Amino acid sequence: MEDLSLRICRSAHFDSLESANEAFRIPKLFAELRFDLSDIPVKSILKLELPESLIFTCRPNSWSYQKRLKAYELALEMEVDYIDLDFETDFDLLRNLKSKIAKSRTQLILSQHNYVLTPNFVQLEESTYRAFDLGADIAKIIPTVSVLSDLDRIYSLYQRFDDLVTFGMGEKGMESRAKILTLGAPFTYAAFSEKEKTAPGQMDFQQTVDLYQGIKNDSL
Repeated sequence: MEDLSLRICRSAHFDSLESANEAFRIPKLFAELRFDLSDIPVKSILKLELPESLIFTCRPNSWSYQKRLKAYELALEMEVDYIDLDFETDFDLLRNLKSKIAKSRTQLILSQHNYVLTPNFVQLEESTYRAFDLGADIAKIIPTVSVLSDLDRIYSLYQRFDDLVTFGMGEKGMESRAKILTLGAPFTYAAFSEKEKTAPGQMDFQQTVDLYQGIKNDSL
């Protein structure tokens, strides 16, 4: 059976540095640390025991700009594999981190989330170009699926772009979280556990594997 450990990124948040480090000892773990949802002091970032691969994400929520900037600077100092910034709202962060990103081995994910709908194809395409124009190594375009026909527009982006992660949020977008692994996405996202879901329609790791295998078998 195909090993999907490093193609399914498990999003997680933790109530302490110790619980994060314990979880990150799982072999061949690809994880996203939602630092903004975690109860870990910024200064403790340098004490993280990094898993096989890590995406570091710190959304605004109630965080100040300076606190987020420091968190990302320390993540870059740790040389995490990826940092994720929202290219619509994080222009100042991106500008201030640009030189540090260039000097590190960390790859930049520039993301956009639409929690209401799936835009038309031209708008989705423009958003993707925008992410790459701003320096993204990987563009992450995540709309919300209202009707199944929205998925056709999302999937069509894979015919135009490499280094792209795009799927649909919501219950109707659930299949897309696994299907994109058959379309060229470098990876997809899953919940670290059932209780730690960070987005609507998100499945856990095993549910994502099972759905992916079912999609592949149906195509044979």
